[in-house]
Amino acid sequence: MEIDLTPKLAKKEYGGNGGAYYAWCPNELPMLREGNIGAGKLALEKNGFALPRYSDSAKSGFSTVLPGSRFQQPLKRRRFGGKFPKKKKPQRKRGRKREEGGGRRRRRRRKGRAGLEEAITSGGGGGGGDGGAAAATAVQLLRRAGSGDDRTAATAGGEATSCDGELAASSLLLPPSSPSPLPSPLAFPIWYYEWEKHFNCHGVAGIVLPEKEEKVLAIKKGDAIALPFGVVTWWYNKEDTELVVLFLGDTSKGHKAGSFTDFFLTGSNGIFTGFSTEFVSRAWDLEENVVKTMVGKQTGNGIVKLDASLKMPEPKKEHRDGMALNCEEAPLDVDVKNGGRVVVLNTKNLPLVGEVGLGADLVRLDPSAMCSPGFSCDSALQVTYIVRGSGRVQVVGIDGKRVLETTLKGGNLFIVPRFFVVSKIGDPDGMEWFSIITTPNPIFTHLAGSIAAWKALSPQVIQAAFNVGSDVEQQFRDKRAKEAIFFPPPK
Repeated sequence: MEIDLTPKLAKKEYGGNGGAYYAWCPNELPMLREGNIGAGKLALEKNGFALPRYSDSAKSGFSTVLPGSRFQQPLKRRRFGGKFPKKKKPQRKRGRKREEGGGRRRRRRRKGRAGLEEAITSGGGGGGGDGGAAAATAVQLLRRAGSGDDRTAATAGGEATSCDGELAASSLLLPPSSPSPLPSPLAFPIWYYEWEKHFNCHGVAGIVLPEKEEKVLAIKKGDAIALPFGVVTWWYNKEDTELVVLFLGDTSKGHKAGSFTDFFLTGSNGIFTGFSTEFVSRAWDLEENVVKTMVGKQTGNGIVKLDASLKMPEPKKEHRDGMALNCEEAPLDVDVKNGGRVVVLNTKNLPLVGEVGLGADLVRLDPSAMCSPGFSCDSALQVTYIVRGSGRVQVVGIDGKRVLETTLKGGNLFIVPRFFVVSKIGDPDGMEWFSIITTPNPIFTHLAGSIAAWKALSPQVIQAAFNVGSDVEQQFRDKRAKEAIFFPPPK
């Protein structure tokens, strides 16, 4: 019986003003049931709060979406070094005095800065008292920025802090909702410093391992989190833009093959709505009227929107240790110029992966590059979610039959069966995907490139296997001698 491997999109299961939860259905993607794999996606709007819950399955969580555009890359601070771009020294005309030229340049700088301060002040005055204060702060920041110290400028911005505790430049100067930044070298580095921090500090997760204290983690794009059995979690988005977390996991011990079942601690479908008031009262040692208020007050189902005035726990940097790994900041396991990059998630860089029983990787395929045909040689299934971009995929199975040939797009999920060979070619915009493999330390065999299994076989075996002469075998062996896994587009 043939199994449909066609990539699918997730469908909404529940949600409201605070966000929604989406899941892939095993009826539409049969390989989920066949492989006992669950797949879901949590999308939280600003102030969206996913109520505390635990699941019947171990999972890997991956934060996938950037604020603003789902296909926009973050602007890296290291590109500018956190400092003002160095200016080239103007060529001094022959015979002109250095003092005279330097004086003119200083006057121009003072004039430009004064004009910029005036523009900010006049723009902020129309918004009442707060606008005037914002303008004054902006001018102060610009004056400090003139000294080239962006950290000092950030500190002058007040109390706007990033998730990891470092001060970010005040959004009073150039908030994300403002028009394009002013074309001034003074505002330029402050804007990009704040912009990157705004991008990277995106959400908060609360995690309680069995018989452990709560850990509160800052969540940013590229984070991977291992969630073993029995873990209680909650998720919160405090930013203006959507926070999306992908969940992939093993459902072999769950209630339904191919689907996660979550058990909520509160809400209209919470565990304690099923107990009698007497049982809850005795368990919590509370009066029955208090119990009725606590159990019945929260009418939301799974996801709610919190009042902006409610202060949630702040994340702690040390809580990330051993709990999360940012795949976009971790050392690369593979890096091929104009080809692609891979970060592998395993028990070495995230020990909790061993408890979950799943390995994972984040792959970026460059524009029009190819990923070598290969297969998992340890009988593992490969579940792949396309994070962004697009490309073509082919999967070949038993008896050399091509079982899948299609175009992949952002949001698609597809599964490669055990020992089937898969290869991908990126479109002109490239492609990025996150995969889990149903073993904590996966091993792959590649059938092209410098580390291909062919390279280990003797020439006589290859000649006999392909029924070709030594000249053809030599051409075959000499090709792809330096390229591994990823192949740049042909020139």
